[in-house]
Amino acid sequence: MNAFDDVELDRPQGLGPSPRPRQSRAAAVGVLVALVAAVGLGWWWWSRSSRPAPAAAALSARATSAPAPAPAAAPPTLPPLDALDPVVRELISSITTSPLLAGWLATTNLARQVVALVGGAAGAEVPLRLLGPLRPGGSFAVESRQGRTVVADATFRRATPLVDVIAGLDAAALARVYRTLSPRLEDAYAELADDDRSFEVALREALDQLVATPVGDRVEVVGRAGTYFFADPRLEALTPAQKLLLRTGPDNARKLQAQLRALRAELDRPPAS
Repeated sequence: MNAFDDVELDRPQGLGPSPRPRQSRAAAVGVLVALVAAVGLGWWWWSRSSRPAPAAAALSARATSAPAPAPAAAPPTLPPLDALDPVVRELISSITTSPLLAGWLATTNLARQVVALVGGAAGAEVPLRLLGPLRPGGSFAVESRQGRTVVADATFRRATPLVDVIAGLDAAALARVYRTLSPRLEDAYAELADDDRSFEVALREALDQLVATPVGDRVEVVGRAGTYFFADPRLEALTPAQKLLLRTGPDNARKLQAQLRALRAELDRPPAS
């Protein structure tokens, strides 16, 4: 996945350095935005191309016994990857008009960004610098509860507006858009990834991983060298994407997991013919 962090945004202002772990509430939501966008933006293509063709004898019998049916509607012709941004913006705007996503939609290389974030979520490193447009205001804060240091609720509330946007999206509509853009997402993954997986496989792995993340009622942390880490070693040993999910807070994490389960179910549902 070495090329995932090389995706360019081509924005007037740079994003600056990647946030440190204690500043990653927005990054967590951003990864989920990418996953939602990915599902909402190639299972349709794979399913369509992998259906078995009718037997020749059956085709011959149909030709002699009934008029030839009208040709099926062709799949939409997608522009090349480098010209895909207007299509991605239009399709995402068709399922949400939230201004919270406007900053990200104003950047470029959107399909490549989605692929880089999903690939990172399914791997060992998430390219956080791509999530700058989704970073909320406010500062990180902790508080003491019963002798333990926990992340303050006010910190989690910074992510709630964007989490609510994601949780409110229609999973079936997301799947329809995803099936449309799948060929170009696969193109981008083949361009950026250094493994033999398809983007579809990486996406499913990322979804399954995040849905399986253990979410507790409190996020206890310990401070070392100016950075906070999870106090529970089992949580600190989770993948970067799973830890980002937990940093949105228990309530937000559960909302996001519910949406990801719905999206995962849509991936398993045969598309309407």
